[in-house]
Amino acid sequence: MLPGQKSGDKLTLHYLANLTVAAELKDCYQQLEDGIADIDVLKAAGSKLDAIVSHVLIEGRMLGDYATGTAVFRTAYPATSIITIPAGTKTYAILEDGTKLYFITTEASSIAIGASQASVASRAVIRGTSGNIGPYTLLNTVARITGIVSVENPLAFSGGTVDEADDELRERYFDAVQAPGKATITMLERALNDISTVAEVKVWNYGSGDMGVLVDHSEGVAAVSAEIVSCLKTNIAAGAVARGEIGATVDAGEVVILEDDVYGGMVWVRPRNFVKLGDFFTFTYRDMANQVLTGTITIPPATHRGAMVRAVLNDDDDSRAKKILAVSSSSGGNSYDILLGMGEPQYLYNLPELITVNINAQIYLTETPEADLVENIKASLTAFLGAFKNAESLQYSDILRFFQNYYDATADENVGRTLVGIDEIVQLTALGGGQSAYRIGDRITVEEDWRIEAGTMNITVLEG
Repeated sequence: MLPGQKSGDKLTLHYLANLTVAAELKDCYQQLEDGIADIDVLKAAGSKLDAIVSHVLIEGRMLGDYATGTAVFRTAYPATSIITIPAGTKTYAILEDGTKLYFITTEASSIAIGASQASVASRAVIRGTSGNIGPYTLLNTVARITGIVSVENPLAFSGGTVDEADDELRERYFDAVQAPGKATITMLERALNDISTVAEVKVWNYGSGDMGVLVDHSEGVAAVSAEIVSCLKTNIAAGAVARGEIGATVDAGEVVILEDDVYGGMVWVRPRNFVKLGDFFTFTYRDMANQVLTGTITIPPATHRGAMVRAVLNDDDDSRAKKILAVSSSSGGNSYDILLGMGEPQYLYNLPELITVNINAQIYLTETPEADLVENIKASLTAFLGAFKNAESLQYSDILRFFQNYYDATADENVGRTLVGIDEIVQLTALGGGQSAYRIGDRITVEEDWRIEAGTMNITVLEG
């Protein structure tokens, strides 16, 4: 110790030694905490989290999409010979901050003799939003192509999305470990909701391996959605079946017609027993135009229990059934389920039945109503009814609320500005689903596979 120093001074060897040891211990503890975090699914991030979930989510983190667009390759003068632009040709853009982004063509193309440009589909080299560049950002090719003097993108590149976030990956992981094998109902609903043409999904477990899948699909029932069927195949566990809706049952000579109907779908037959010699019977059904038509069912010999066989509807591949009305007895004394749904065998889905609600009203106006008041009331009610989800009932009090206040999806409880100029509501009635609502406390109730939609708005302004 130097003269005049105390044992606690910061220049003593004892203090300096303690400081060194403390720093090493702090670093050691930090490494321990980091190591523990890297093996904890709740705390790990990035590649560490990818490694933890890989034993459950074999496909790993969902990667973002590439930005796509069109690159226009130009020459200084009309080409005197064909200029080939191979697939994979690399181009670049330089952003305002000096960042260089690279893009590649996704198809081969060429500039014909006498032409001076060619438009070629392209995408960003790296996934993510960075490739969503504005118009006229591309500059040229990375490697020189004889005759090409510039590359431009008259339109913006778009569609680039980020990779799945850590929190989203954790959520998928926890969903996946809830049950062995394939997805739970929660995961199946989430996977179907990720399809761009699907607005809403509901999945039911009927027991005995049967599931019901209701998909609000914007493309309707004109054709089977390959994307939905692929999703069902990927996310339904072995032994489970998406059966559609049971429209009727055949138990040897006894036929039971169920009350359930659907938006519209194909008809399928599922034997409840092994059909050794084959079978044939007919049925009548109501189609989407409310016509009563006839369908036929031919069961091949040696059809196993649980297999699904598609019926022929009115000799028309485009016909879709809403409800089974009658079924002839099985000629072979077998038992069957008659199913309604779109899809493929074992992977059927249904669309919600649309319940049109019509509004009839009579009103008196004040002396100074707002401009286009009646049209604004109609727009408010149409937006309100158009926002309904599957299985949501309609209350009369809500009709009254959005008759007097503009429906605003971004406002608190969706109540926007007051509609100015209604002096008295003489009559206000909602009709839909065979029901009516005309006073406080009334409601239009719906089944689990129904969805309300806006119909006609008849608003009469009374004089006097």
